[in-house]
Amino acid sequence: MTDILGPAMPFLKLAGQLCVVFYVVFHLSLIFWVVRDAQRRGAMAWFWGVATLFFGVLTWVVYMVVRPPETLDDAHERELEIAARESEMQRVGATCPHCFKPIESDYLICPTCMKQLKKPCTNCGRPVKSSWSVCPYCKTRQVVGERVAEAPNVAAPAPVESFADAAAHAETLAGANTPKKKKAAPANSEA
Repeated sequence: MTDILGPAMPFLKLAGQLCVVFYVVFHLSLIFWVVRDAQRRGAMAWFWGVATLFFGVLTWVVYMVVRPPETLDDAHERELEIAARESEMQRVGATCPHCFKPIESDYLICPTCMKQLKKPCTNCGRPVKSSWSVCPYCKTRQVVGERVAEAPNVAAPAPVESFADAAAHAETLAGANTPKKKKAAPANSEA
């Protein structure tokens, strides 16, 4: 056989040696990558490194299937985002259950989506949950189970072009929402 491959034998030996070097470098780099990735993801890095040393590519395939889906940095960042949102929700206070916009606790309707949040007390008019049987402010009995009616649809105001138009529009709205008071007769003051 050496007679047939005689002239090509040095090249074949070189190719075989290069394949061995390639296999060793590939195997070591695979071990290094698995250990580094397992450390970043919080897996048992030493276990995966030893397993890759003995079983090679087969361990890498198993590791790729069972490794944690996110790195420790990603998990920490997600926890920070959740904590930030929770603190924002506590700072903002109540939110509308329909549109999730911030609202005040005494709102009867949501100013954003116009859904009715609470009903007014039959006596004092303060906000009362529909499930309450007594108003906590004036002790008036409420009708239990009364459904909260939908808020009336209010058309959006037309765009205002100047400050004077805005002031006039605000006056008309304020005048329409306040009840008219009867003027008292002037008192005769005879001194």
